[in-house]
Amino acid sequence: MTPCLAASSLRAPDLYGTWRVELPQAGLAGTLVLSQHPEFRESLRGHFSYGDITSIASGDVEEGEFNLDESRDGKSLFAFWSGHIQPGSCGNEIRGRWEPLAKAGQPTLSASDFMLRRKEAAATPGGGSHW
Repeated sequence: MTPCLAASSLRAPDLYGTWRVELPQAGLAGTLVLSQHPEFRESLRGHFSYGDITSIASGDVEEGEFNLDESRDGKSLFAFWSGHIQPGSCGNEIRGRWEPLAKAGQPTLSASDFMLRRKEAAATPGGGSHW
């Protein structure tokens, strides 16, 4: 078995693929598909589907730190995803905090911890932040 890369060594391409999304405090679960950002080669583009929500996200991974900006309309910021690739997970688990922004005239959603787990069980890594 090939040893996996350290979380701090992983780059955006190592995270491409389908992930299971869990937001326990918000009571939401779904999927995230990560791919290369169309404009920024070293960045991520994500497509979320959780609860009855679909949204897009853009962000980066650097030295094990994972950050996405989520938009539900493709124009304005809806939430921040800030977390870390879990050590020893071979890039298959990311944990952090989901922070939705308050919007005037709309109910404020509560922040939640998040967990992302890669859906492809056999995936082993190693081998763009605006819309």
